[in-house]
Amino acid sequence: MENKYRPSSLIERKEFYEKEFDIGKVKRWFRANGMQVPQICAVDAGTETGIIIDRKLKGEMLYFKFDELLDKIKKYVPEDVYYDRNRYENPDKVLKELKFQGWERQELAFDIDSDNVECNCKNREKLCDSCIEKTFDWTKKMKKELEKDFRNMRIVYSGRGFHLHVLDKKAFFLTKEERRELNKRFKEYPIDAWVSAGNIRLIRMPYSLNALVSRKVIPIRDNFDMGKAYPKFLKN
Repeated sequence: MENKYRPSSLIERKEFYEKEFDIGKVKRWFRANGMQVPQICAVDAGTETGIIIDRKLKGEMLYFKFDELLDKIKKYVPEDVYYDRNRYENPDKVLKELKFQGWERQELAFDIDSDNVECNCKNREKLCDSCIEKTFDWTKKMKKELEKDFRNMRIVYSGRGFHLHVLDKKAFFLTKEERRELNKRFKEYPIDAWVSAGNIRLIRMPYSLNALVSRKVIPIRDNFDMGKAYPKFLKN
């Protein structure tokens, strides 16, 4: 089995979304965790890798409604698939104007990033399994600490690290100041504070492909098995 963290080709992305991606699993993940499906999703067709179906799309984030997700994936064969953690009073207006204002609540999520973890591999472009293992240890530690305040949390492997989704109802209504205070509390942790502060609305869609490193974005429970994150094209 090939275990290198490497970009996926357009052919591999297409194969993944045709043969492995299951929109039903995505819907069930949200509903099982007490959430509605996202109002707004987004794809990046290939900005970071330059592996892109249309060069004119480089640097562009493409936004659309959740019910358009499969069509957009088919059209753009994206490098990344995201959802917007905000719930908007008028999502149609947001999509029309692309002004992401007027949100009523926002899912709290922490991005525990391997880029911020000390590792012998040094070069961040050469992500290694040790980076991931250390990042998972930090994630579990953070989840245990957060259990003092929250009860409903889910961990999702993102490809280069882990996302810790806090799904208690009260967490959706935290102010920006309260989110910043949480960041201060966890300043020694390898988190991307912009995500948990609410400045970055987008987060990777569970069960999508992180084509930067050729890994599936998978929800996990107590134990993390990297083998489950391999797309089939790495196993062939």
